[in-house]
Amino acid sequence: MKIQKPWLVLLSVTVAVALALPSQAGDEKHRSRHKVVEISDSRIKFEINSTDEDGGIQVFIDAEPWRTMSIYDPMDRRIFRSKTAGSIGANGGTELFFESGEPEFSELSLEELLERFPAGTYHFRGRGIEGERLVGSGVLTHDLPDGPVLVYPLEDSGLLDPGNVTLMWEGVGPANGSPIIAYQVLVVQETELVALPKVSLDVMMPPTARSLIVPPGFLLPDTEYEWEVLAIESGGNQTLSSAFFMTAP
Repeated sequence: MKIQKPWLVLLSVTVAVALALPSQAGDEKHRSRHKVVEISDSRIKFEINSTDEDGGIQVFIDAEPWRTMSIYDPMDRRIFRSKTAGSIGANGGTELFFESGEPEFSELSLEELLERFPAGTYHFRGRGIEGERLVGSGVLTHDLPDGPVLVYPLEDSGLLDPGNVTLMWEGVGPANGSPIIAYQVLVVQETELVALPKVSLDVMMPPTARSLIVPPGFLLPDTEYEWEVLAIESGGNQTLSSAFFMTAP
């Protein structure tokens, strides 16, 4: 009977384990690269400025940490790509919000803008930091609300008591049959601070709202403010109107 040497048995086991480890690591990497993860939030919408007569699109993404993220239009043409690198690449990206340029309609007409961004389903595709595939979609429509008519205050309203200001506007009808679901009201003060360039009051109001009382203590005396009202339809598209007012010393 042949007796196997103990050291030879130990060597055989060690080699077998060593050979198995890279294979297991490769299997894990292979599985990660083929894992599909849904992007938790992916949106694309139009924002139209009825006062300045311009418009563009806005995009919001919320996903698991990613290295790359792309957006494809309904014809499957890639219209956006983002890639992380270095220290950010190690952490990955998660939330991302951006706006396109907003050329004036005298330069790019509304019809041309809509042609540039056709209605339909836009696909979001990315790669996570572990190699997993990230997928999502957002529907862009051409249902654009009218801009709300601002009633008060306007540029010719004189100096306002900073402790007693009520903003008023007129409601708008459905956008090509799509109901208005909210009005977003903003009051903005420009500052010279690098870390805080704007001080903003941002309130989401129900579709029945036609006025908003500015909370006492928010407005400063002898200060100019811009205020906006955005009409938002059920698909997410929004159209804003804006005006300025000045508070009394």
